[in-house]
Amino acid sequence: MAIPKVIYQTFKTNKIPLLTKFYIWRFLKRNKGYRREFFDDTQIDHLIREHFDQRTYDAFARLQIGAAKADFFRYAVLYVHGGIYLDLDSDIIGRLDDVIKPDDRAIIAHENNRSLYAQWALIYDKGHPFLKKTIELIVRNIEEDRYLHDVHQMTGPTVYTEAINMVLEEDPKVSFRRIIDDYRGLLKFKYKLSKILIYGDRSLHWKKMQLKTPVIKPKDK
Repeated sequence: MAIPKVIYQTFKTNKIPLLTKFYIWRFLKRNKGYRREFFDDTQIDHLIREHFDQRTYDAFARLQIGAAKADFFRYAVLYVHGGIYLDLDSDIIGRLDDVIKPDDRAIIAHENNRSLYAQWALIYDKGHPFLKKTIELIVRNIEEDRYLHDVHQMTGPTVYTEAINMVLEEDPKVSFRRIIDDYRGLLKFKYKLSKILIYGDRSLHWKKMQLKTPVIKPKDK
């Protein structure tokens, strides 16, 4: 199976800045044959509820910081459908077809520091073991109240990297391809002014929110 030519993005609402819309228009023009699908919070909730078991949905429903929900979404939507996930504040600067091969099932890249795998962008066919394991570990983190003030570890690059390493230890023959760090030449992490335009009030950024607000809601009594 080939990686579907669909680019997924998310934000809490569908109201996004004009500059962001320009970047979207430009990367779609550069990548003919690809389409974009946008999910807001309500649509994400529906996706998880429809395609995952009750235990997974219950874990997801406890997340209360937007970045953590977006993390969960990116793994879930590509596990269900396959395609490309891209953070709303990032850009596609190259042609996806120049990099993605017909027999690719997963394309991964280290972050620049090489200690973690980048997940601000993801490229996967549906049902990949890396994504399955990532979702399983996130559910574990939530159920065990791990990393209550650390989005990065609970749902972000840390747990994603842990999942990849675990799967490869169990089955080194899993199909994937590693490319240049941070997808250089193909994708760009955070375009200029994105933080100001998209997130506005910096006190609402997840890095600050997690310091005073737990990533997850308390368990139901």
